[in-house]
Amino acid sequence: MKIQLWSIGKEHDSYIQEGMALFQKRLKHYTDFELKLIPPVKQAASLSTAELKKQEGKLILDLLQPNDFLVALDEYGKSYTTVQLADFLQQRLNSGTRQLVLLIGGAFGIDQAVLQRAHLKLSLSALTFPHQLVRLIMLEQLYRAFTVINHEKYHHQ
Repeated sequence: MKIQLWSIGKEHDSYIQEGMALFQKRLKHYTDFELKLIPPVKQAASLSTAELKKQEGKLILDLLQPNDFLVALDEYGKSYTTVQLADFLQQRLNSGTRQLVLLIGGAFGIDQAVLQRAHLKLSLSALTFPHQLVRLIMLEQLYRAFTVINHEKYHHQ
């Protein structure tokens, strides 16, 4: 299964790049992983929030393939423990999912059309984090979940 982490936004600050590189390298032992940064919408500052989300949603929907399993990171989504995330990944592996897309939306969230397309809405926390930090957290959690699946000692229960 290929896992892609999609995020609308800019390149990573240097303090994030180091951590991301570490977990991307570690993830390669378990799965095919790719980070895809979707460039921000042009003249975003001149758009209403609703119009910005709509344009971001169109970009995302145009990039998705029909068989992609989409997980939208959304503040109103389900909360998983690390073990539940590992179980979810194992289920996707067992079901033959070819590509799993984890989506971090823009600054104002994810357009309703994209949320309707999502197979799962997942919340990382009730707290609000910077998008770059969410990328790093998600990478670490993916790595942690794969160590759980493989009965390795990284995650302590």
